[in-house]
Amino acid sequence: MPGTPDEDLVSRVATDPAALDELYRRHVRAVLGYATRRIGDPVEAADVVAGVWLEVVRTAARYDPRRGSPRAWIFGIAANLVAAHGRQRAIESRALQRVYGQRELRPDDFAELADRIDAQRASPLLRAAMAELAPAERELFLLVGMDGLSPAEAAAVLGIAAPAARMRLARARRRLRGAMPQIGSSA
Repeated sequence: MPGTPDEDLVSRVATDPAALDELYRRHVRAVLGYATRRIGDPVEAADVVAGVWLEVVRTAARYDPRRGSPRAWIFGIAANLVAAHGRQRAIESRALQRVYGQRELRPDDFAELADRIDAQRASPLLRAAMAELAPAERELFLLVGMDGLSPAEAAAVLGIAAPAARMRLARARRRLRGAMPQIGSSA
C-alpha cells in the first residue's frame, strides 16, 4: 500500500483497515504537529488528533477530491476540532477564573505561573511579528510554513481560493520581513 495514492486510501478507509493504517502513518505526525502548535499541550493535542482520525473514518464517504487533496481535507478536520477545543477551553478558563478568584494560591500555582511566564518570554521577536499579522494571514502562514501544506492545500483548509491564499501568504511574508528589523531595533 505504500505506493497507493491518498485518494484511493480515503475511498477504502471505511472498509479496509490497512487503508486507514497507511493514511494514518502518512499524515499523523503533521496533524499532531499542527494540533500541538495550536493547542500548546501535547496531551490535549493527542486527544484532538485521535478525534481527527475518528472523524476521518466517519466522514470518508463524503470526501470530495474536487475540493482539495486528502491532506488538506484531513487538516480541515483538524482545524475544526482545534477550534472546537479552543472554544471549550475558553469556557473552562472562564469557569476556572471564577473559582481561582475565591481561593489562595498554593505553591504548585506559583510554579505553574513561573512556567507560563517563561513560555511567554520564548521567541519574543517572532511572536511580536506574528501578532502584527491579520488572523487569516497568520493561520495561512502557519499552515504553509509550519505544517508543510502547499498554499493550495492551505486554501482548501481555510475555504478560500488558491490565488487568494498565495496573495495572503506573500503579504504575510512581506509583513514579517518588514516587522522583524523594526522589532529588533527597538529591543
